[in-house]
Amino acid sequence: MSEPPRTVPAYLARALERHADRVMLEDREGTVTFAELCGQAARAAEGLRRLGVAPGDRVAFYADNSRRWILTDLALQLARAVSVPRGTDTPLEEYLPLVAHAEARLALAHSARHARALAERAAEVPGLDEVISIDPAEAPGRTLDDLIALGAGAPSFAEQARAVRPDDLATIIYTSGTTGRPKGVMLTQSNFGHQVAVCPGVFRIGPDERFLSVLPPWHIFERSVEYIALTAGARVVYTDRRRFKEDLAARAPTFVPSVPRIWETVYDAVQRAVGEGSTLRRAVFRGAYAAAAVRADAWDRARGHTLRMRRPRGLALLADGIVRLTCLVLALLAWLPDRLGHALVFRKIKRLTGERLRGAISGGGLMPRHIDRFFRRVGLPVLVGYGLTETSPVVSVRREARNVLGSIGVLVPEVEVEIRHPETGRRLGPGETGLVFTRGPHVMKGYYKDPELTAQVLGPDGWLNTGDLGCLTEEGDLCFRGRHKETIVLRGGENVEPGHVEEALRVSPLIAQAIVVGQDRKTLAALLVPDVEALARRLGLGPAVEPAALAARPDALALLRREAQARTAGLKPYEQIHRIALLPEALDVANGCLTQTLKPRRHVIVERFRAQIEEAYR
Repeated sequence: MSEPPRTVPAYLARALERHADRVMLEDREGTVTFAELCGQAARAAEGLRRLGVAPGDRVAFYADNSRRWILTDLALQLARAVSVPRGTDTPLEEYLPLVAHAEARLALAHSARHARALAERAAEVPGLDEVISIDPAEAPGRTLDDLIALGAGAPSFAEQARAVRPDDLATIIYTSGTTGRPKGVMLTQSNFGHQVAVCPGVFRIGPDERFLSVLPPWHIFERSVEYIALTAGARVVYTDRRRFKEDLAARAPTFVPSVPRIWETVYDAVQRAVGEGSTLRRAVFRGAYAAAAVRADAWDRARGHTLRMRRPRGLALLADGIVRLTCLVLALLAWLPDRLGHALVFRKIKRLTGERLRGAISGGGLMPRHIDRFFRRVGLPVLVGYGLTETSPVVSVRREARNVLGSIGVLVPEVEVEIRHPETGRRLGPGETGLVFTRGPHVMKGYYKDPELTAQVLGPDGWLNTGDLGCLTEEGDLCFRGRHKETIVLRGGENVEPGHVEEALRVSPLIAQAIVVGQDRKTLAALLVPDVEALARRLGLGPAVEPAALAARPDALALLRREAQARTAGLKPYEQIHRIALLPEALDVANGCLTQTLKPRRHVIVERFRAQIEEAYR
């Protein structure tokens, strides 16, 4: 079968021929077959046209994870409209200026409540004519069901898909702004088409796979993964963060697109359960984990799945062969106690995932090394990937056959990456850290109505400056070293990438969240959100202690200062933490300190907790 045009509808039309009767979507409302999904999307697209939506029109899309989201999204693509999506956890004060900037004339809302809220403030968006709820329940006006009914007699999905062109603008995604004002990333059908074309082969995705969807659907990682799953004939099961653990066990997915924070939560729960167990249970767990660590680490080394900047040569190659053979023997010797540990201990952790999990694909941030290592050792390896909204998103990802800890994977097909010196622009060699540049069919068209900002990151030769620091190994593994703009410059001129210092702090069972600050200061300081239960136990306090009360206790501050010093003692002297501040509240989306994908908004955090920072340095 010939390759279809690189558009999402074209790939879906081809998949429809093979998987029409398969169940493709599942949530608490029921299931939907591929034929039902595509038929309803085709009619909804025709309904949009009959309302006057023309190719290139921007449509605001204010909704959360559900099967109606993907149905509506596909309808917008068939109508060749441009979606401007955000989740409903984005305050309207933040979203409406984006809608106005995009000049949307129509808005689609998650529910009747959200539709009313948008309609009441429609005057703030010049040209916004109508708000439609994609949920028919108690809607004040037109709904998605009305759109589908309005499109009766529409051309088939395949016919409409043929009209969609690869250079059509598919969406404008306003980044959530970790360091400043949001930017409207323009992604075309060919951007998504590249991901759909190459990623199923990278992950070996077939029609029997089951994806558990928990991330915001407007987020580029989740969105692309859903397209990839559907075009491969796989099933997408929708859940939310409240029900994630329950559905992870009950729905038995084979793939889970996720962000690091999800696995940090699972890790913390396991550690808490172990810590609260009897002395015997703790001893059994530690023994099993020690055997698992020996076998997993030795097996990785025996296969050469370790991070090396350069391939060994000459005598080093001979020495490497001897070490790998020794590690193979060690892995074989540890096999039996490791299997026993899995049967007695780690099988319980696997049951939490439904026991069919092939790939916990983690994007949207760097996985802390200790958590990455933990899940590898207990038999639940995480496939860490790298990308940006501007790259639609996948640039690199670790494979099941090459899952190298400490890396963010190898490049996916058709993607180029260069590491360049931040000041001179000179191309750097293996192992040298510099700015990550990328080029290929995954790179955005530019920032909407902002040619000046586009020119700052996207050159005429197609190379995109990601703003990230990284390096490439000779074996093709890409390594993340931090955000260029997040670099902290101390008063003595030392440059510090805060990410790995924060990672070292979060290894502590007493620390739930950590943000490192210190720009233009003599030394670094850490803003800490403690694990309240763990800290209270260590101090001999009751379980009902309030976080704000803990932050005011001198003994809590002293204990966490010692903990921070111990966890960073192995870093360079200027990277070590000696000053801390306990924050009175957690960093989350609601208080604006985290983006919707749970990345820290450092400029917001520094401003919000300026008093605590000054106190730490006093």
